Amino acid sequence: HRCWLPVCVILLIGPQVSSQVKVEGFKGDNVILPCTYIEKKEHKNVTIFWQTADDDTVYSIIDGKADLAKQYSQFINRTSMFSDEWTNGNFSLLLIDLHSTDSGSYSCFIPTEDILRQVELSVQGLFTTNSSVSLRGQNLSPFLFLLLSQMVYLL
Repeated sequence: HRCWLPVCVILLIGPQVSSQVKVEGFKGDNVILPCTYIEKKEHKNVTIFWQTADDDTVYSIIDGKADLAKQYSQFINRTSMFSDEWTNGNFSLLLIDLHSTDSGSYSCFIPTEDILRQVELSVQGLFTTNSSVSLRGQNLSPFLFLLLSQMVYLL
């Protein structure tokens, strides 16, 4: 097989993509979209971009600070991050009050590390009134989720 040099270079130096995580939630509930990068260094002035498959900005962290100036209107006042966890490499996103239009692919891109995490969100039409978060169809407290997400990447 022949490979054109520019194509080969792009394939070799492209971002490291992890396998896509599937997350399920219910309309009206909250859900955590996981994004962790575990390395033996601090992430103080990190830059992270959460985007939809259509490149709509969901949440941005620039130089260690939230920057919501370009946030897509669908997500205004519906997103939150665990800023106290950034130094541990946890850049998971909390999406509040799920809408059926939230279903789709999301990406968490860490340009300084060339890391791309992909999440597929499926929003079910059923409405529940509890305030817990959902990951893979199970309701988990945020603390338990963070603990489990750290363990997954250590394995």
